[in-house]
Amino acid sequence: MTHLKLIATDMDGTFLNSRGKYDTELFSEVHQLMDINNIKFVVASGNQYYQLRSFFKKYPETIYISENGALIMYQDKEYWSSSFSYNNYLNVVEIAKRIPDLELVACGKESAYVLDTISDELFEDIHQYYFKLKKVTHFEDVDDEILKFASSCPDELTDKLVVELMVALDGIAIPVSSGHGSIDIIKPGINKATGLSKLSQLLDIKPEVMCAFGDGGNDIEMLKYVGDGVAMGNATKDVIYSANHQTDDNDNNGVMNYIRKVLK
Repeated sequence: MTHLKLIATDMDGTFLNSRGKYDTELFSEVHQLMDINNIKFVVASGNQYYQLRSFFKKYPETIYISENGALIMYQDKEYWSSSFSYNNYLNVVEIAKRIPDLELVACGKESAYVLDTISDELFEDIHQYYFKLKKVTHFEDVDDEILKFASSCPDELTDKLVVELMVALDGIAIPVSSGHGSIDIIKPGINKATGLSKLSQLLDIKPEVMCAFGDGGNDIEMLKYVGDGVAMGNATKDVIYSANHQTDDNDNNGVMNYIRKVLK
């Protein structure tokens, strides 16, 4: 298995434990093993680039596929991105306005944006995931390239709102949910596998020599794309079904244990 050239991992529920942390000593050892074997380390997440980067300050060689595949960054340089056209951006905003239970976050290259009518509590909650977050009076005032939308809603309405958005956004965007009251609205054809296929071209690394780890619905395309897709012990059934292998859960260092076993 040491023919591997690239290892990609999701963050929440996968690389990070339930407390949003990881074992830094173990990762230092695992990172050395990846270095020795000349393997690229890629973080593939729905989260903002600035937030993801904060976890790996000691590892500048990390490549980031952020915003669910819409932005690839390496050492603060953009490798590739895909943003909404201005018209489609306005269409999503308009459709979301009609759903009173939906709190929208527009995720741009420079920052994420919320309306200034948002509660302080929710603003602080969103700030944990979006290090760069600004309040605006109208979404129409935003001057940035918008990569995706994040949104929060009451837990029990999540599935119903996904269906509602699916119909309303047909041809413009796709709603995807990781459950628990969060819905991402993404550009059609953009996902973590899109990001990996761009890296495949840029770095001349075939998907067969890639390994990826995930736990949720937005990891499925990525796990199917790579040669070795690995589901976490805590992954949902459809993720486990899409994977080649399964490892320990995220509270028992599933990602790092698997890498160590394969590389040793």
